[in-house]
Amino acid sequence: MVTITGLRGVPIISKVCDLPQILIKTIKKEHFRIADGDIICVASKICSLAEGDVIDLNQVVPTPLAQKIQQRIPRKDEHLIQVIIDQTGDPTGSKLEISGNHIGAWLSNGLFLTSGGVDKGKNNTAITLPKNCDLTAKRISNAFCQELGVKTSVIITDSDGRADKKGANQVAVGLYGLNGLRVNKEAGTAETLCDLLAAAAGLVMGQRGINIPLACIHGLEYDKDTSSGIRDTVN
Repeated sequence: MVTITGLRGVPIISKVCDLPQILIKTIKKEHFRIADGDIICVASKICSLAEGDVIDLNQVVPTPLAQKIQQRIPRKDEHLIQVIIDQTGDPTGSKLEISGNHIGAWLSNGLFLTSGGVDKGKNNTAITLPKNCDLTAKRISNAFCQELGVKTSVIITDSDGRADKKGANQVAVGLYGLNGLRVNKEAGTAETLCDLLAAAAGLVMGQRGINIPLACIHGLEYDKDTSSGIRDTVN
């Protein structure tokens, strides 16, 4: 039977820190059960804060493109829009897709995310995704193995919206220890397993304010693969 359990008691992360060690201390304090083969889902935002992926919007200079987009979407700050443009690595804006009041962005790793994975932070800041979510996942997995003696797979998750749906879902933006795809060779089909797991973990992790940034999925049989990354799941 597959079970999903959320880790409570994780302290609020507000500055650069050793996130794996903070998670390990909380796991020990809360007597949180993790076993070999479990899949650990961790919210990207807490990883970003711990790794210092925070941008002071006061230091961002909007380009004419950002200003033009802001005229179409007044609810979006032009400085934040500029950060979204920067995350695509293409200053021309060709990797942006605008639908109604929403901005979607193609990132360099092939992912397409609402606002390019950029969130508005406190004190006029923007929080971007970790620079390498796969590496972030690997560091957490290795730390758990060394400190807790368990071999786990790790998925870094992020909330994402769709133009045709209200609300948000949770998707995978980085992974380590598992193949992100579940392939049925006989039927010739493939499922994006990492997104299925991220969405399932979202049932207990929730959105902002819940403060359950980690969920453990136990009891699932899957293909373990330490060479696979999120790029292997995109077109």
